[in-house]
Amino acid sequence: MKLQDKIIKLRKAHGWSQEDFAEKLNVSRQAISRWENGTALPDAQNVLQISKLFGVTTDYLLNDDYESDSDIPAVRSATKETEILFSKKKRQHLIAAVCFTIASFCWLISVAMYVNFIQLAISCCCLGFCAVNTVIQFTLFFKKT
Repeated sequence: MKLQDKIIKLRKAHGWSQEDFAEKLNVSRQAISRWENGTALPDAQNVLQISKLFGVTTDYLLNDDYESDSDIPAVRSATKETEILFSKKKRQHLIAAVCFTIASFCWLISVAMYVNFIQLAISCCCLGFCAVNTVIQFTLFFKKT
């Protein structure tokens, strides 16, 4: 996809007219029209502004072979690495949640078998700590992002 087509696609996806887009870039509407018609190209500063405005890379804008940012090899590998790290993090939250759940049950048994007031107080505090951390870890595990 050519730069001109990408500009049109991105501008329309944001629901902007050529005039709205021109205003955001501090250029004339005619400049936008020339870019979209392919009779002129934006300068480097405008390409950078366009990429920031639309949240895409300049590589995506300038390389006709890329249909989206995910076509760029560096972005593709970074996305894969992020997914791997995310799954490892989720696994860690699940392990922590299970450990805190087990600890909570142990402290609950300890509370049921208290000998004196000090042991009861300490056991209740530990039970509360484990229960709160169990909830936090399960919440983080089930969090979508």
